[in-house]
Amino acid sequence: MGNNICIWIFIVCLALSRGVQASDLELRNLKWDWEVYDQTTDQYIPYFKQSQTEAIRFKVDLNKYRNSYLKLTLPDQYFIWVQDELVYATPRPIIKYISLDSLYDLYDASTIHLTIYNESFDGNAIESIIVNLNQESRLWQGEDTLLERQGSNKSDLFIIISLISLSLIAILRAFNFRLFNEFLSLGKSIQLRQNFDLIIAHAPLAWPNIAFILFYSALIGSSVMSCDIFLTESNVVFPFTVGGSSSLILGLKISAYCFVFIIAKLLLIIAGSELFKLKKVRLVHFFTYFRLSLIFSIVAFSLSIVNGVFDGAMVNDYWKLIQISIVLFCSARVVLIYFVLNKIYTFRKLHLFSYLCSSELIPLLLFFKIFLK
Repeated sequence: MGNNICIWIFIVCLALSRGVQASDLELRNLKWDWEVYDQTTDQYIPYFKQSQTEAIRFKVDLNKYRNSYLKLTLPDQYFIWVQDELVYATPRPIIKYISLDSLYDLYDASTIHLTIYNESFDGNAIESIIVNLNQESRLWQGEDTLLERQGSNKSDLFIIISLISLSLIAILRAFNFRLFNEFLSLGKSIQLRQNFDLIIAHAPLAWPNIAFILFYSALIGSSVMSCDIFLTESNVVFPFTVGGSSSLILGLKISAYCFVFIIAKLLLIIAGSELFKLKKVRLVHFFTYFRLSLIFSIVAFSLSIVNGVFDGAMVNDYWKLIQISIVLFCSARVVLIYFVLNKIYTFRKLHLFSYLCSSELIPLLLFFKIFLK
């Protein structure tokens, strides 16, 4: 009887010792770092228990917590984004350990942002803690299977997007070779006395021109999509994005915005030319603007391919330089339009400048405010 009691005491002590060994050494509770998006201020603000939200975001310093783990306790039907990329959905309540060293290798960034989403978000049911695990605990936890993100998946999506865009270029060039060359002639686009005889043969909203507007929108959308796939820096934010949007949805949104913007630009030019009694400039103005925009979209698409070949190094390392280049291009386009219209038609300079303020400068300043935000 005494021997049996001793055996049971030994088993209980062994179990307790295993439990202590498998316990987590908490380094930081990330709940204090939770942020929610405030639509009124267009900024992230600290999360409070009374906050009404569907998603929270928090930052993890991967350099500070090397050889550590992120412990996530989540109910079912919660979604996890890493760097604005959906990586996991919880089919059931889980407690998951993610190696921060693995995240560092995957994203090649010193800090990352994680977002947790659910339509009925319950902050009390969620834990996000950085912990240290000993060797036995790591074996007990098993291999980390949370992240499904793989470099090959990014490359496959990038290749598909690039091939579709290149196919669009080839199809449009084959079906309307002369108009394609006319629109994309760099030499003609920067001349002060521009010739639009072939282009103006069709009304601005005729089907051939609509096809080129759709082509322009698709190229800009695919360029943003290709760059977004490889993003690792959280300070790179494309205009009009919504937190958590996938690269595909983002590209489609940007394409739709570009198409609507070009149509709105045409209507603005028509309205401005009516207001300032400059009806004869509207076609030259619009096609000068659109031809330069179309050439820009080709350049942007080409650079997005180079960016993808180098795994996103261009956008991640030179985002500010890219922003400055886009600002300079847009500003130079306005200056060129002024000289083109002034060369072809004899207007009072102040009258022409007033017209361009309403049709070019004010919309451009609004774009800069959004793009540089």
